[in-house]
Amino acid sequence: MQNNKNKCGLLLLCCLLGTQVSAKIIPWKEQIPSSLSVFQGKTQLLADLTANRILIYAHPAQAITLPTFKNPHSISGKFYTGAVVVPASSQNVARLLSNYNGYKGLFPTLKLAKVVEQQGNITQMKYQVSIPTPIPILNFKENVLMQHHLTANSISTLVLDAPIPYGAGKIEWFDLGNNKTLITVTQWGDLNHPKGFLFSSILNALPEAKLGIPSGTNAFLLEALQQHFKTPSYHSLKAGELPEAPLSSNQVQKIATLSQLSQEPVSFILPSSKVPYPHGLESLRFSSSYQYFAKKPQQMQHWLSAPAYQELFPRQIEEIDLKKIKPNTIDADYKISVGLGVINIPFDFKLRFDYPNSLENQFDAVGGDLQFVKGGMHLIPQGQGTLLNVTSAMKIHDKAPFLLRAMRSLPYHDMLPAIGGNTVLALKIKHKMK
Repeated sequence: MQNNKNKCGLLLLCCLLGTQVSAKIIPWKEQIPSSLSVFQGKTQLLADLTANRILIYAHPAQAITLPTFKNPHSISGKFYTGAVVVPASSQNVARLLSNYNGYKGLFPTLKLAKVVEQQGNITQMKYQVSIPTPIPILNFKENVLMQHHLTANSISTLVLDAPIPYGAGKIEWFDLGNNKTLITVTQWGDLNHPKGFLFSSILNALPEAKLGIPSGTNAFLLEALQQHFKTPSYHSLKAGELPEAPLSSNQVQKIATLSQLSQEPVSFILPSSKVPYPHGLESLRFSSSYQYFAKKPQQMQHWLSAPAYQELFPRQIEEIDLKKIKPNTIDADYKISVGLGVINIPFDFKLRFDYPNSLENQFDAVGGDLQFVKGGMHLIPQGQGTLLNVTSAMKIHDKAPFLLRAMRSLPYHDMLPAIGGNTVLALKIKHKMK
């Protein structure tokens, strides 16, 4: 599971990369679903579910047609939406988001934002992304061309040139009153036709990484907006405690319905937590994801076991050594090799699994090359099915092996691996349960 977390932060950034190019304004009538379409158009329902977190969910599959397609046909795809509530008026949000030149400085790694063409409320922008790392072969300095269409409360964007050549998205903002605004990002990109040697090599070597990129991309964009408008807050946890996302029974039912309709997870990125360790408090960023399965909880229990991860990721997990510590406690030592196409990252991963009952587990790093890993899985009975809840946090410490430590160069390296890893894990289990 965790090996996929390490790479999602790197891969999702590739969605922003491309080659320098210019183009004339392309006629386009967007058909991107509104973020509110699965909430009966009710802003407050989505805002209440989002609360002080980042919420990410998928829409049901639909036919997608873009004027940039080489062949004039539609394909089936799913749009992913991310949502966040910020303490700002909708006028201030609109002013910020419609200033495309200001995206430099708003979104990390963006070093250039330049107008290429403009026609009324349609603007073509060239963006340059620069991501230096301690590993020269993984450095990025690339350009992407996008076409933005501005309306009263949204900006629809068509990707014209990038390593993911076919893509579209929409940012919407909704006034909630009391100086609060709901911001949503809904996007889709065709990950099956990547361009560029590095990006293509990575996705060919790790095809399951495609599962985590959509949620990671939304998380990246919304975290940048959240940090612009909000002062960071922290919640202190007790030893052995995991953070919870307070949800009403109606909200749990809504989450189950969203996941059932889209066949994708519904995820929350929680505010930072202060977690006690022997050396003191450590700041960790947890994500909590929910995937619906039309199975009884008893049929899902196998996936709580430590050896199950090797079934899900046989290419990465080379060996597992299990040791029973107590009747309900197991130590698992994983030998992992993560191939990124152009580079290989071997590392040891040691987790302690505790099983308080037959429907849940908790895991903590107790050694190995990743010091700050913590989380748990919970099977929640839901009518005739089950919600699998995965909560996790992972942060690469400053004394990790060099190749892992290089990932600390990436923006939000303490947040993106967990949301990407949760998504990949849930969808890999779904595939195995078919």
